[in-house]
Amino acid sequence: MLQQLIGKRIRLKGHFVGVVRLEGVDELDNAYLLRVRTAEGRLDETTITADELGNGALEHVDEGKELVEGGSFFDVIEAHRIAHAYAHDPNFAVSMSGVRGLPHQIVAVYRHMLPQARLRFVLADDPGAGKTIMAGLLVKELHLRSVADRVLVLCPAPLTVQWQEELHEKFDESFKLIDSREAKWQLGGNPWQQNNRCIASVDFAKREEIVPDLLRADWDLVILDEAHKCSAVSRYDPQEGRDRLDRTQRYALAEELFEADDEGYAVLLVDGDVPAELEHKAELAAENCPEYAITVEK
Repeated sequence: MLQQLIGKRIRLKGHFVGVVRLEGVDELDNAYLLRVRTAEGRLDETTITADELGNGALEHVDEGKELVEGGSFFDVIEAHRIAHAYAHDPNFAVSMSGVRGLPHQIVAVYRHMLPQARLRFVLADDPGAGKTIMAGLLVKELHLRSVADRVLVLCPAPLTVQWQEELHEKFDESFKLIDSREAKWQLGGNPWQQNNRCIASVDFAKREEIVPDLLRADWDLVILDEAHKCSAVSRYDPQEGRDRLDRTQRYALAEELFEADDEGYAVLLVDGDVPAELEHKAELAAENCPEYAITVEK
């Protein structure tokens, strides 16, 4: 009898409040172990005796269609409207955020970055010109379009809290700050995989004991603030008879991170005092690897 009720809605008097759905049954000595799913979607289990069954503790509920509350129905319609609103409002993230985008920010995000495929971008501008706002608009737009659910922001340690607060206050995007305490006391898992949106100090992330866990996580979008500080120096090696690239830990982290997530977006934020070198690197990248072309926005 109980096997026939698997997958159907039942009421268990004295065990659960309201209606549950029977997911599985295991027969015990003069009792049954029932696995059910509650109305909230949570899996649970309980034991019911043969005497309880005989006294009508289990009741099959009619599978007729349920009426939903008007507020819940409105929430569903509103969710679908928001999910497709970007098709009608080209600057939808601006409308939903707490910022008024400046012309150069709108041009950078909506004319150069969003229309592109999954590429690497460099945002080069003067300090205070709003590179964080541009990155936040990109995060919001990609989130609304269901393109970037997992986002990683790496920045200097003094700016981690500022990034977290600005993304939350201006764009209503919540990020988890990952630091040594969070990584050390995380029980039973990788904090980079357990949190879809992470902010961390680049100097913390480059540590040898942190990098392996970080690289195990897949990211849809990686933002690297002050990327011009991730340096590498080319030196001539007389023993090998050729130039050798000496990478700093920051440079090696960025290189490994972007190679591991070659199908995601990457945005490098740099100050405007180094665009000439970046433009030269961008031209070389576009010539040698068109699929990894870099856009420099001044």
